[in-house]
Amino acid sequence: MPFARRSHELWRELELEGDEPLLHDTGGLIICPAAGDTDERWGDFVGATEGVAQRADLDFERLDPAMARRRFPGFRIGDHEAVGFEPAGGLVMAEFAVTAHLAAARRRGAATHVNTTVTGIDTASSGAIVRTDRGDHRARRVVVCAGPWTASLSDARRLRVTRQEVYWFEADLDIWHSERNAFAIWAGAEMADYLGVFAVPPNAPLQAVKLVPEQFAIATDPATVDRTISDNDAERFFETMVAPRLNGVTNRCVNRSVCLYTNTTDDHFLIDTLLDSENVTVVSACSGHGFKHSAAIGEALAQQATGLDHLDLEPFRRNHRQPW
Repeated sequence: MPFARRSHELWRELELEGDEPLLHDTGGLIICPAAGDTDERWGDFVGATEGVAQRADLDFERLDPAMARRRFPGFRIGDHEAVGFEPAGGLVMAEFAVTAHLAAARRRGAATHVNTTVTGIDTASSGAIVRTDRGDHRARRVVVCAGPWTASLSDARRLRVTRQEVYWFEADLDIWHSERNAFAIWAGAEMADYLGVFAVPPNAPLQAVKLVPEQFAIATDPATVDRTISDNDAERFFETMVAPRLNGVTNRCVNRSVCLYTNTTDDHFLIDTLLDSENVTVVSACSGHGFKHSAAIGEALAQQATGLDHLDLEPFRRNHRQPW
C-alpha cells in the first residue's frame, strides 16, 4: 500500500511536467463467483480485496448484482456473482507514462540509449559493466528492470514468462467512456474465464475497449514467442468472452497484440541484489499488476542507489521469498 499511495502522487506530479493525462480515476469493479473462484490465483477475490481495503483504510463498496448492472450498464453481471467497487481505482496510460518518465529523466541530465540490446552484465568489486550491442557502460550501481529478459541477465532463474493476448474492440462510447464507466477485474469460475475490461480514456490512441484474458499454464521464451493473433482467435474470443458478458461492444476488433507477463509462482515482486554482487539490483515488479506501482518503486530504487532514505524494499528480498 505505501507504494500504491506514493505512485498515485507521483503520476500526478509527472502529469504536471507534460501534456498528457497519465492517471484516469475511473474506479474499479472486482467481480468473481459468489462462492469464489476455483482457481487458487483468484479465490474469493472480492472478499480478499475488501479485506485489504479495510486494513488500509480505503473506501470499498459491496454491490449486489442488480445494483451493479444499473450503475454500470456495460457489464452483464450475473445474480450468482459477487461484486465490489473501489472508488480510488483507475487507469494508468502506460505508453504515455514511459514517454513522460524518459523525458523527465533527460531534463534532469540522464542519458538514454534506446533500441539497444543488453547482452550481459559483468560484476566487479567496484561496480559493474553493462555490455550492449552498441558498447559497454561502467557504473558503481546498476539496476536491472528487464521484464521477460530478467532471468537471462541475472540469477533470478525462477521467474516464469507467459504469453498474453490483448484485444481492442469497437464500442459505444456513451457507455464505455472512462468518465462514465469503471475498469473491471472479472474472475470467472476458473482461470480460463478471467477478463480484464478497460474503459476508454479520452486520450487513448485507440478509442476502443481494451480487453485482456490471462493464462499462466503455458510458459514461453521472449526470444521465440509467437506475436501473432489470427482473425479466428479474435472471433472466438469475442463469441466466448465478450458477447456473453458485455453490452455495447461490437464484434469489430480494431487491434490485437501479444504481450509478455513475467511472474513468480506467488505473484510477489522480486527486488534484491545479485548473489555475487551488492552493486547490481534486480527488479521484477511482476507484470500484470506491477506497472501501476512502478513510479514509487523506481523512486525508491533510485534513492537506494544514491544512498538516500526510501520506502522499505525489504519484503521483496529473496530471503522473504522462495529462492530465485
